[in-house]
Amino acid sequence: MPRLPSIGSDIGSWGSLLNEFLRVSHREDGSIKSTVSVSNVQDFGAKGDGVANDTAAIQSAIDAAISAGGGIVFFPRGRYVTTASLICSASAVVLCGVGHSSVIMPKGSFDTISFAAPGNAYIYGNKIADILFEESQKNGGATINGQYVAQFHAMRVYGGSGWNGWIFHNFNNVTLEHCRFESYRGEYYGKATGGGSGPGKGRSDVLRLFGLVLGGERKTGMVGIDIDGFVHTVNGWGVHLINIGAQGLLARNTFGAENNPTFFTFDDLECDYPDLECVRLDSGQRFFFNNAQLNGTRGAASNIYISPNVRGISFTGGFSSGAQQAGIAIDGRDVTVSAMHFYFNSSPEFGGAKNAYPGILLGMASKDVTVTGCRSGQEATQDYQSSGCQVDTTADGFVIVGNDFRYNGLPGVNNGAGIGPSKLIANNI
Repeated sequence: MPRLPSIGSDIGSWGSLLNEFLRVSHREDGSIKSTVSVSNVQDFGAKGDGVANDTAAIQSAIDAAISAGGGIVFFPRGRYVTTASLICSASAVVLCGVGHSSVIMPKGSFDTISFAAPGNAYIYGNKIADILFEESQKNGGATINGQYVAQFHAMRVYGGSGWNGWIFHNFNNVTLEHCRFESYRGEYYGKATGGGSGPGKGRSDVLRLFGLVLGGERKTGMVGIDIDGFVHTVNGWGVHLINIGAQGLLARNTFGAENNPTFFTFDDLECDYPDLECVRLDSGQRFFFNNAQLNGTRGAASNIYISPNVRGISFTGGFSSGAQQAGIAIDGRDVTVSAMHFYFNSSPEFGGAKNAYPGILLGMASKDVTVTGCRSGQEATQDYQSSGCQVDTTADGFVIVGNDFRYNGLPGVNNGAGIGPSKLIANNI
């Protein structure tokens, strides 16, 4: 039986360890023959019957792993009722179950599991895997709350009907992999913040989101993923946001951090039917989106909005369709949009008005924008978008070249800014 991997070891080592633990870590008489400290919550008195309050027993199991200098807290098959936060305050503690058979059922207003040490000290190498959270009796708090965590990893975690999903503040290297949070009712499915006041002020660096599904039953005002403040390096792959009650992905700095969100890369981001923008970038720089699939903003909004406070943005490939307003509305600087398809926007299907908004909008504050190789318009809905591309009067520094702008209310580019040395429109269909 291998030992727990070190803090710096890779994800594969942990996966091998978990498989080995679940498969061969018991002797024939049922006793554990592992060199890893394993705390079975039922050995500490947890009933797992869906009736008894198991909070104290589970916390005792966590405390035992902490006292051992790290280890596994194991949840056998069962339904574990909790009425207060489960707190992990040290490094190298792993909480794991056996998938949807290991259910934690919190009741009340609190963070279901909190990873945080006293005095804002960093804790390292904590993990949570293969646990289902049934949170219909929660009326506050988050499912997972991590404060000053580093090299944290959650995988195959499922949350249903909770309040808020996950929140991480002032972290370093957090990974959420193949997790689903469905039909929550609070303010956000996921939130990452960095910075603040006081000594050090704080920051967050490296958030990786792989194979996430967030959404379900719509709750008005609830954000999908909220990135706020000094949060650097966010990588997403295969993230699906469905029926979100506000913005799907929101980047901003209302947190009062000394720096803004920076360095986002999202591949295969899908957002369907949010109440507000699929992607709203209010603050930050250097955001890159590849093959985004964005559809059906229901509120009075565009599928994508880039504010004047944002610069260094790239959208490549994918599509934007079905918005009440424009497919993309750009007020930022240094923006590149290429090889995307914009169609069926300004859509009455979702409360919009035909011919009111274009597929692509270069707003008044936009500057240094390149639009190339895009299709904006569709023959089947050619009376929806007002034009393939609209350039407002004070937009500047734009290059709109090599696009297909057929099949709109007004074919081509509706250019209110004119042509000049820094304003190029050429070779579009």
